[in-house]
Amino acid sequence: MLLVSMINTQIIANYTDGSDTIRIDTTRLFSKLNGIAFWYADSIHATEPRQFASLRFTDTFPSQIKVSPQLVQKDIYLKFSVANKADTLIAFYFSPGIYFKEIKLYRLNIPGMGVEELKYYDDDVSGYDKIELGPHQTATYFVKLQFIRTNTHTFSPVLIRDFYLGAYIVNFQSAEKSGNNITFVFSGILLMMIFYSIAVYLLNHNAEFLYYTGYAFCLGLMLFLKSCFFRTPSLFNNFFEAYLDFVMQSAGTFIYLAFLRKFLDTKNNFPWLQKLMIAQQIIIIISLSLFSYLYFGTNNFILQNKVENVSKFLWVTGASIFVLYTLNKKQRTLNYLAAGHTFLIVGGLASLYLISNPVSIAFRDDHPGPLSNSITYYELGLAIELMFFLTALAFKNKTDIIDRTKERERLKLKTEMQDFEKQLAVLSAQQEERNRISADMHDELGSGVTHIRLMSEIVKAKMKSNVLPEIDKISNSANELIIKMNTLIWTMKSDNDSVESLITYIRIYALEFFENTLIKCIVNIPASIPNIELTGGKRRNLFLGVKESLNNVLKHSKAGRLIISFQIDTKLVISIKDDGIGIDLDNLRRFGSGLTNIKKRMEGIDGSYLIENNVDGGAKTTFELSL
Repeated sequence: MLLVSMINTQIIANYTDGSDTIRIDTTRLFSKLNGIAFWYADSIHATEPRQFASLRFTDTFPSQIKVSPQLVQKDIYLKFSVANKADTLIAFYFSPGIYFKEIKLYRLNIPGMGVEELKYYDDDVSGYDKIELGPHQTATYFVKLQFIRTNTHTFSPVLIRDFYLGAYIVNFQSAEKSGNNITFVFSGILLMMIFYSIAVYLLNHNAEFLYYTGYAFCLGLMLFLKSCFFRTPSLFNNFFEAYLDFVMQSAGTFIYLAFLRKFLDTKNNFPWLQKLMIAQQIIIIISLSLFSYLYFGTNNFILQNKVENVSKFLWVTGASIFVLYTLNKKQRTLNYLAAGHTFLIVGGLASLYLISNPVSIAFRDDHPGPLSNSITYYELGLAIELMFFLTALAFKNKTDIIDRTKERERLKLKTEMQDFEKQLAVLSAQQEERNRISADMHDELGSGVTHIRLMSEIVKAKMKSNVLPEIDKISNSANELIIKMNTLIWTMKSDNDSVESLITYIRIYALEFFENTLIKCIVNIPASIPNIELTGGKRRNLFLGVKESLNNVLKHSKAGRLIISFQIDTKLVISIKDDGIGIDLDNLRRFGSGLTNIKKRMEGIDGSYLIENNVDGGAKTTFELSL
């Protein structure tokens, strides 16, 4: 390939005999017809082959020509002469360039000034017509050309020696190889974006990534086909350049707008952008419908080309409005997308300039490479736009994760609050039930037991000295039952669920319990008691533990003095200290199951219980309960 390229740069001159006749025998590889062939343009199908000789071929074919829409709608005629002064027949090929839907080659028949069409079907290569010229012959040829309906023509007629045709085609199609390689790489990147978008959709069910998949597919396939069929004259490539290229661009732009609407949630977040993008999508549908009608239903390429150009202008205008709209919006996702759109607009305009400007066309043909390839700048803008899009996507994902986390925490807190409210409702119902039961016990059972005690006392008074022991037992049992019932009622009543109520009740009970005994009871109450809630179960177990301890002091301590103290901070500490004979810690059987019950009660409410001897005599019992 390097050798072929070196030959091409050295042997491209036109060999003539000085009268605009090409010396094919001295043309070593190929010869351009610029400045040698004459050309003429006329309305489509307005000239018959028998009229070719009478056409006024007044202009030589220029070195560069910009194919205007008006020229696309005409038949182009070329006239050139070829001489073979060698002693052997020479075969060569004619090629006008690419993107022609009709190429017909004729040879002038001098005697009758008529022409004959040349056809070599067995040896023709698509886009290249074969010509044979005998030894010492000179011939004049006419070529009738008709462009396909696109504005990306390569109109550069050339004669190629038959042995060089294969190398010429390879070299012609590889002129922009580096640019094509860049396009293939970018198509691969878009393919990876398709896989990524599908994966995101399958994992998160985000519908906008289905839209992005469609956009990347349309764009990637368009670029791939443009590079794959670059400078390849074929029916499919002609259809692609004339129609399918614009259709895929339109479809990709339409889907991308749908993606942006979903991705940015413009309906809720940016209503004005929502209207703008919907308007752009409507314009795309209208322009695509009109473009298809003009392509398939008419021969009016001028109007078809205007529809395409106006559509692209409106795309650029819409993207520019989008960028301007985001300048005063402090929304980072929107700003990243706008920055990407800016580079895409610049790349698209640079690409359009290289396609349409005659000076750039000449430079591109004379200096092939990625920097002279119009699609390179479009792809560069797309690449930068893709980088900003991925940045916007990463930022949006980060924001979504934070928002989802906050939402989960909010829902979790809401659920906890609901559970807490349910617990409060249950607790309130329980407290109401406890209050009802305690009221019923006080009103019904209390009065009944009091009546039994009263009747037993009346019986005792009437029997005087003949009181039966069973009557005394009934009276004592009634008294004990009243005390226990009062304790139970106090425990159940929700109004008493506080530390203050417990301390007050213990004080009253202790003073009454030791009132008619030999033990002096002293209760030390703190100057101020904090308002701390204490449930009925805890109050009951603490009181019953204290009650059992007081009962043990009365039965076993032989004490003359008893001090009950309270300490309140993070714990409630109740200490019962007497000045009696103390306790034999190694032999606690005489206390029976009382101490064991106290310990179980305190462990049941996550408290602790300790009984020990004082240093100065007597015993000390300590109850601790965390508040």
